[in-house]
Amino acid sequence: MGFVTDRDAPGVSDTSTPTSSSDFVDSSDQSDDAGKTSTANDVYLEHAVPRNGSWVGAVFNVMCISIGTGTMNLPSVVRRCGWFGIILFVLMAVVGWYVGVLFKRSMYSRPGRRISSFSLVVREAFGPAGYWFATAITYLYCCGTVVSWIIISGTQITRLLGFAHAHLNEKASMAIIAIAMWVPFTLLKTLGEITISSVFGVLTAMFTVVVLGVTSLQHKYTDTYHSPDFDSGPTHTFIIGSGIPSALASISFMYAGAVVFPHIEANMKRPKQFGWMLSLSNTLVCGAYILSSVTGYAAFGNQTVSPILNNLPNLAIVNAATILIIVHVVFAAPVMLVSANLELELALGIMPQIIGKRKEFMWRVVMRTITMGILLGVSIAIPYFGQVIDLVSAISTTVVFFLVPVFCYVKLFGWRKIQKYELALCFILAGVGAVACVWGLIDAIKSLRTAIQNGHG
Repeated sequence: MGFVTDRDAPGVSDTSTPTSSSDFVDSSDQSDDAGKTSTANDVYLEHAVPRNGSWVGAVFNVMCISIGTGTMNLPSVVRRCGWFGIILFVLMAVVGWYVGVLFKRSMYSRPGRRISSFSLVVREAFGPAGYWFATAITYLYCCGTVVSWIIISGTQITRLLGFAHAHLNEKASMAIIAIAMWVPFTLLKTLGEITISSVFGVLTAMFTVVVLGVTSLQHKYTDTYHSPDFDSGPTHTFIIGSGIPSALASISFMYAGAVVFPHIEANMKRPKQFGWMLSLSNTLVCGAYILSSVTGYAAFGNQTVSPILNNLPNLAIVNAATILIIVHVVFAAPVMLVSANLELELALGIMPQIIGKRKEFMWRVVMRTITMGILLGVSIAIPYFGQVIDLVSAISTTVVFFLVPVFCYVKLFGWRKIQKYELALCFILAGVGAVACVWGLIDAIKSLRTAIQNGHG
């Protein structure tokens, strides 16, 4: 599968993109908020300049936040909507690329300056109310994602130790993972500092995807090996209409990188490469998703559970892959959490230009420690991996993926200046996103309530 670049997209041109960071001023100038304008400009000059990252590093950053624990939920997503889910993966990869290009255009929608973050783009379009909404939805999306990572890692550590006849409860396991995430999250300020961890995270995730796919096919249902909950072989369905909206919400979770795109693009030495960099990233991510989903659903069908690890036997290679996915989330968490906290720290004025480097470091440590503590608390209180992903997907990622990029693009450029067919496409995406959000939220709440009542996911 291949995508065109942002030059070829309808209404999208590279002519507004700078060749270097000096071509544009980082700001979010608004006449009613001049004080915050200077603050936003200063902090993102601090975080984003100089541009010294390559497109390769950007690909690894995008893939690191996309490929990981979510792939273990995808076979159950296909179970929910049938084989049609594979088509949805491809469609959402294209949509994810398209909305990413639209959002990049929105970042350069004001002549002579670059709007530097997800929240600031929304503020440029919808004012202070939009800014605080975007800051909240960014924080919810990033933190909700990390909560799902803490849950899956903690539960799998306990599971692995159980195979070795050692006991460590899930709460303690989650605490260990949270501490391991906290160290790089607190010490590393920007995405430019964590590319190496992204590379390692992607390599471990890809290895895990391959191992789980091969193992699923080798250990599908047989008379001698099968889940104790089933006494007959799995069944497969091409399409389950009622499951499509909630499946869309879950799939958008895997591609909803708009909140971190400004930070990734800000670190690129050649920002004109962003469009095809994202195209390549989504192609690779989609390939990993299809491999994980096809093998898992083919092997277990309607018996597929989330995470797919719970369908597999206790094998050394599976346990090795599980350990690697745990290592992956420790490396991937800073990519997600740094993006969220840069937005929050900007909003609260926690910047060296305002309070000095020493105080900025102190407050950064305090805020990020509090953030990690809250995430750990939520993980312990609601330790249901699949249900948490579905809930976060419905509440935040459908908004981040479908709604915000489209509405910002239309608002900043004006609907009269956008070609009619592209405007129609934008509002179709917004309509699909709204349905996926509402329907997905209803299904996620029902599923989470059932999990809590039954005491397991």
